[in-house]
Amino acid sequence: MRKGSVVAVALVGGVALACSACGGGSPSASRTSHRSHHKTHTSRPTTTTAPPTSSSTPTSTTSAAPGTTRCTFADLSISHGQGGAGLGHEGGPLLFKNTGSSTCTLSGYPGVAALNATGQQVSQAQRSPNGYLGGMETGSTAPPVVTLAPGATASALVEGTDVPEGTASSCPTYPALLVTPPTSTHSQRVTLPLPGCSPLQIHPVVPGTTGSALPPSS
Repeated sequence: MRKGSVVAVALVGGVALACSACGGGSPSASRTSHRSHHKTHTSRPTTTTAPPTSSSTPTSTTSAAPGTTRCTFADLSISHGQGGAGLGHEGGPLLFKNTGSSTCTLSGYPGVAALNATGQQVSQAQRSPNGYLGGMETGSTAPPVVTLAPGATASALVEGTDVPEGTASSCPTYPALLVTPPTSTHSQRVTLPLPGCSPLQIHPVVPGTTGSALPPSS
């Protein structure tokens, strides 16, 4: 073999060994670099695509409708409607008219006290979802929320009985009532004579002027 050939073979072998050393560390470094790049890449969307916390504020602020404000005593005109009777029961609807300029809501039971001839409170009406003459639908227990536009009216039925109980031969008659709207602490006298053979019953506020959400009896 010539001397030049030996030198060429030696140079090729040295280059091969040098490349072999480079290749032994390169895949590991490449995998480490790839994993590091992958972690950096996947963490960025979490930061950049998260919705700003301020974006939900307008929704909660503007979701309240104008009609969610409860009716105050000053918003209401209180009176009574056409009374009714049947099978020893007598009653009438208490009317709550929105005389304000804004829509408001009523929900719950009015407070009702029976007054005697001198204006003294002698009895308190008992709360009942419904009775013989009206009230909420049968099976309902939660009073509805009634939305009242300006000029609209809601009602609650109050009723008593005129049939003496036990050994009694007569019953008191209440010439008027002291009525307190739901969620209010102010009251108004309403002239609505009712018999008191049994404790008066007051039913929840319902839409309309009859004091009843029950279908008309046939």
